[in-house]
Amino acid sequence: MKNRNKNWEKILALFSLVGAVSLASASDDFSYTATADPNSSPDGVDQNDSPVDVWTVITTPGFGNTDGSGSYYGSQPSLGNAWQLYSYQNSGTGNGGSAYASTTFAGGALAIGQTVSINFNMRALDAPLGTAGLSLLNGSGNAITFEINGGGIYNYTDAGSTGVSAGSMGYQYQSYFNIAFTVTGAGTYSAVAGSDAWSGTYSGSLLGMQVFDIKGGNGSDVGFNNLTVVPEPSTLTLTMLAAGCVGIFAGRRAFRHG
Repeated sequence: MKNRNKNWEKILALFSLVGAVSLASASDDFSYTATADPNSSPDGVDQNDSPVDVWTVITTPGFGNTDGSGSYYGSQPSLGNAWQLYSYQNSGTGNGGSAYASTTFAGGALAIGQTVSINFNMRALDAPLGTAGLSLLNGSGNAITFEINGGGIYNYTDAGSTGVSAGSMGYQYQSYFNIAFTVTGAGTYSAVAGSDAWSGTYSGSLLGMQVFDIKGGNGSDVGFNNLTVVPEPSTLTLTMLAAGCVGIFAGRRAFRHG
């Protein structure tokens, strides 16, 4: 009996340690809403209506002096006021600039069971070079990318797939949809973008997000808003401990009946 009690104490201590590590390294839960140009500071408010600086914007010029890119805060049909990225070209199709808005998840990387989501709105894209979409970032670059091509094709790329069709959803011109990624295990995830859904694998830790408009051309404004991560890390820890305790009790009952 003494050995059993000692083993029980060791197991509880192990689950407590795992829970503490998860709590220390998991992203905070948050909800960010747009209030200004993503290139300004602050550019949004959190779930407590406190000002936050969410995005860092990088733009690249187009082919010539009359081509470029940028960002602003404004309205698009169906999405309303939101963060916006844009590209424009006057010297020819495919010569527009590119814009990237990046953010790092508060508190750390996404943990198993956490979901990050954002509302996304599209306009036109120059075919065939224009692309728009978003990536989840690890320490070395893009871990998962969902992109829309100028031809209206929705693709994803991750550790195990490159340019694979995300589904059959039609081109959502000026009609916003939600994009969500859930970490389902160590290096695995599931995703939903509007009516499309898929699952896959990724490398590294999911530390942030990048929204992009790459050579989209005139009228390619990308709107995005309502960036959220759920659930909070403490909820994940409690769930992990509860699952562990259930397994331990089941094992003890099986041992007694054996």
